[in-house]
Amino acid sequence: MNFGRAIAGATVRLWPLASLASLASLGSFTLASPFTMGVSSALPDAQNAQHNPALAGVMEQSEVMASPTISIENKFLLRYPDSGTIDKSLGLMGDLTSFIPGFIYKVNPRLGIGISEFVPPLKVKQKINAVPIIILNSTQLIDINADVTMRGALGGTIGYRLSEFMSLGAKFSYRSVRIDADVVPAGGGDSLAIQHMDQTTTSLLAGIMLEVIPQRLRLGLSAVVYGTNATSTSVESAFVAQQDNSDGSGKSKATASANFSQFIAGGAWLLSPRRFIAADIDYKAADSAAKEFSMVDFQEKPVDGYARLDFRMTGEWSISHTTSLVGGYALENAGKGSGRRSDGGVNVNDGDGDPGKAGFGIGDVIQIYTGQASLVPAQSFMGGIKLYFLNGNANANANANANANGDTPEITDQKAQQGSPKQLDSTGWIIAAGLGYRKASLGIDENGELPGAYQQTRIYVPFEITRRF
Repeated sequence: MNFGRAIAGATVRLWPLASLASLASLGSFTLASPFTMGVSSALPDAQNAQHNPALAGVMEQSEVMASPTISIENKFLLRYPDSGTIDKSLGLMGDLTSFIPGFIYKVNPRLGIGISEFVPPLKVKQKINAVPIIILNSTQLIDINADVTMRGALGGTIGYRLSEFMSLGAKFSYRSVRIDADVVPAGGGDSLAIQHMDQTTTSLLAGIMLEVIPQRLRLGLSAVVYGTNATSTSVESAFVAQQDNSDGSGKSKATASANFSQFIAGGAWLLSPRRFIAADIDYKAADSAAKEFSMVDFQEKPVDGYARLDFRMTGEWSISHTTSLVGGYALENAGKGSGRRSDGGVNVNDGDGDPGKAGFGIGDVIQIYTGQASLVPAQSFMGGIKLYFLNGNANANANANANANGDTPEITDQKAQQGSPKQLDSTGWIIAAGLGYRKASLGIDENGELPGAYQQTRIYVPFEITRRF
């Protein structure tokens, strides 16, 4: 078995294994607050402003917000043709990027600015044990030791309210990371391959929000208008040297750019400030030029990619001046197909036959196995409670909710304010917690690149912590 060469090929995609490296994706959105199922286009708050920067202009107060998640159960099951079911517990922590707080400072009522991300230079070690991979139709286990050097990440957000009916915004991001990964047989042994990767990305996100019907209907749209991704990779392996009669090293460089490659569009319908329903669609175009190294054919192949469209919705219903019930649903689709093997194992570099396509494969399994990605397609449900510990303007919310019920407001001396369901109160804290369930399953038949059955089930607790000042 040409085990070493297969491992060397696999390491081309080892960079997502490190937690911080997941920040370096090309211009892509990280998920907004899991407590609202990621709905972000038209609900102004500090985290959603990182997804639609126009919301920074709509916000009426400065705000810091974080929405971490903790898993009660997070299991990944997979079965390859030559193996029994492999059951992997993926740990307690959810998406690590959800722990990064959003921050918006209101310079004046129309202008909001913020730091969307800031990671100083630092170095992190990570070890992943017993990762199951398929090499020449046989299941193997490997250990991965990685050193992640985050050179830095910095992003800025700005939003401006042009009028009562329109706001515009932009967000710029820069990230740079280096990863050195050593792959060894599970349990120890001589190094099979060493991979070095440098990646630098920049992206520009633009957004708009429209108040179509004041205090009732709001629409939002944001898009990655420009992004670049410069990556250089090198692999060192004695096995490659034995196979290719070379020095055992392979190098590659690639620079990709994407314009209007992804957008989020949606809206919110408000019955009152804390009684509303909102929904988003998240579209990501397929990259026709994308290529990946196949561990089945041991060559670089075009990716079997498709445009991806996700749907998310959330709602809130106040039951008192300080308490609301929240619920949501999400449908996530896959952006990569099952792929297909080459025509007789031909070498695509020779220009002979059909090179096939790289589909869902070992690299995807590794990302899921190590908690850096989730299996799709999937459906999610969530319900929870939100508590408002705020100073002032509780009467305004009481009036708004009374009007929504057709009751006579007890207090009428405060003018209704324009803003989101989260904006009508003044300074203080908002604390929320809930319970969520997500299930994903995928099956690939013998015609695909990596035949098998895959399932991921997660029960989790989403939190949302907000400080207004």
